[in-house]
Amino acid sequence: MQDDSDVPKGREISEQLMIACCNLRAPTNIPVAKFLKKLSHLNLNDRRIDNMAKISVCKSLKNLYLYNNSIRVIEGIDKFKNLTHLYLENNKISQIEGLPEGCLQKLYLNENDIEVIENLDRASNLTELHVASQRLPPYQPLRFAPSVIDTIASSLLVLNIANNNIDTVVDVLKLPNLEKLNMSRNKISNIDMCLALMQLENLRELDLRGNPAAKMPKYTENLIANSPNYLAKLDGKDIIENHRTMLKNLVAFKSRGMMVNGGRYEEQDENEYGMARDHSNINLGGTGINPDPEGGWGSAEGALDYVGGEFR
Repeated sequence: MQDDSDVPKGREISEQLMIACCNLRAPTNIPVAKFLKKLSHLNLNDRRIDNMAKISVCKSLKNLYLYNNSIRVIEGIDKFKNLTHLYLENNKISQIEGLPEGCLQKLYLNENDIEVIENLDRASNLTELHVASQRLPPYQPLRFAPSVIDTIASSLLVLNIANNNIDTVVDVLKLPNLEKLNMSRNKISNIDMCLALMQLENLRELDLRGNPAAKMPKYTENLIANSPNYLAKLDGKDIIENHRTMLKNLVAFKSRGMMVNGGRYEEQDENEYGMARDHSNINLGGTGINPDPEGGWGSAEGALDYVGGEFR
């Protein structure tokens, strides 16, 4: 067991520390407090800080970097009027609180101790929220307070909730303007939940790597076939437009109930997420897609089976 005397002690933010870290030389002809009040950017990363209350003197800050510290409470910034970017990754924060009102656009809280996303009512203009890899109890998922979804639904464009034991997409589906979503390394096991994310019509990038559903046969083809045209990247790879077109044409073809090999498609049903399902079974053979040198989806040739409304 490590002796407490060997553990580095934390420290508060001080005027001397802020001046040393602001990359500017403080003028000798004006008071230090006045100089700090005019700062717009401040980098206090890796400083063993455990109390940020005295940051309140920097009232004009726009960007504040405080990652890799030992901060437990967000404080000292609630009166700020210009703070748009706040970086608090890898601290010991267990509750979101004390945020400034109306101005915050990007909030980085990866690698903390947060169990519930809450208290964002003052962040109604938030466009990016990064809360990946919280230090959660075993098997406990990160949760969203209902009021949070209502607050950020219209403004949020980027959401990173990777590696948080999440097993549902219900809350994410209430964020219609999302453009980038990272839900990698979670517990999504149902392919229908992945398909449901295709209802987000503004989605440009989606990452579901490391979820059980992402290991299912033809997972990629199913998502691309149901994807909005804006979706350009899936699981870190670019989507080849010709591949998407082919898969969408196949879905349209079978939905018209056309004759194939002497058999007729059955009437399609709707599952609980509104995705088309039937009992058809087609082997498409070669896709005819040329290999892509950059390794995007659809770059490899191969056989596809369309069974029960899914590619297998």
